[in-house]
Order: sequence, then structure tokens, then C-alpha cells
Amino acid sequence: MILFALFGVPVFALAAFGLERWLSTPVASLPAASQRAAARPLSWHLLWGVLYAVPCFFLIRLPARIFPESYRPFLLYLHVLGRDHLFQAAFLALAFFSFLRTAGLRRLAFFAAGYLSLLSLGTVLTARGMQDSYELFLLPGLRMSALLLLPFLYGRARESSGLPAAAAFTLFVIVPLAGGLAAFLYARSWPLWAGACTVVLFAGALACLPYMRDTR
Repeated sequence: MILFALFGVPVFALAAFGLERWLSTPVASLPAASQRAAARPLSWHLLWGVLYAVPCFFLIRLPARIFPESYRPFLLYLHVLGRDHLFQAAFLALAFFSFLRTAGLRRLAFFAAGYLSLLSLGTVLTARGMQDSYELFLLPGLRMSALLLLPFLYGRARESSGLPAAAAFTLFVIVPLAGGLAAFLYARSWPLWAGACTVVLFAGALACLPYMRDTR
């Protein structure tokens, strides 16, 4: 079971990118600029994401301590949100809005894959005591969802304006908040609702696959 927590995110990334490649438009039929973008090695962005995650893994722990563990519902939500979702997404968003602001969707997704894969590996290796179903299954599933949803929503917001851009940015913020909700529901002993929340996010991520076009 621990293998899913260790390798679920990178294996899912490989499977998702392979499926997306099969669903996408052939390179030969794309415009010249898109063909040049498709010819660039995506593995560099994967490696870049892994390297970026190394300092982030340690930095994330510092602001996460702002929300101490509590049995009060709202404080408990803030605790699991900050521990597992909010600051991980915030550091990824920082990369998107800074040195990846002009990258195409595939490059954003490959960067996110490297970043979230290393965070997942680090989370498992530094865990103390027995891990529960949330850490072994739900948390990796939520990170798989974020791997596709966050790059897709950022790309949509960047390439649109007005209400569509505002809606995409709003959904971008909702993704980690929904991950925190799943963690909260599990911590409150409502595993079925936590699983349902994870499935909804995962289904939304899979729905993005046919639209992951790298045109930059």
C-alpha cells in the first residue's frame, strides 16, 4: 500500500502524459511555432520541478506551523489545509507566476509532476508512525488531481480575460481549498465524504487531459 503513496504521483503523471499525447493533435498538423514548442525536451521541466521542490519541501514546513493542530472544526481545517495543500500549491503558483509565466501547458504540467512527485516522496519518507488511508491513498490522489488542474487553470486564466479569467483564477484557488476539505472530512471521521471529494477533483483533472495543448 505504501508503494501507491511513494510512486503513485509519478506513475500517474507518466500515464496521463502518455494518454494526453495520444489524444492530442499530431505535431505535423500544428502551426510552425507550435511544432518548435513540441520539439523542445519536456524532461527539462520535469527535472526543473524536482530541483525546485527540494528547497520548497523544507520551506513549506515553516509557514505550515502557523496553524497548530486543534480539535475545533475551523482550526482543524486550517491545520490540515496548511500542512498538506495550501503552501504546496502556493509555491507552485509562485513558480507559475514568475519564471514559468510564458511556459506552455505541457511544460507547466511536467514541472508540476516533478515538483509534486518529490513532495509526495518526501512526505512518505519523513512520516512518523503508521500511516492511515488518507496519507496512503487520498493525499496522493489529491496531488494527482492538482498535477493537472493547477497548470490547466493557470493556463486558461493567462490566455483569457474578463469573466473567464476570473473564473479560472477562482477555481485555481479552490483546488487546494478542496484538498484541505477532503483532509478535514477524513480527520473528522467522514472517510466516505473525503473519498467523494477526492474523486470529484480527480475526475475534473482527467477531464482536462484533452485540452492540455502546448502551443508555446
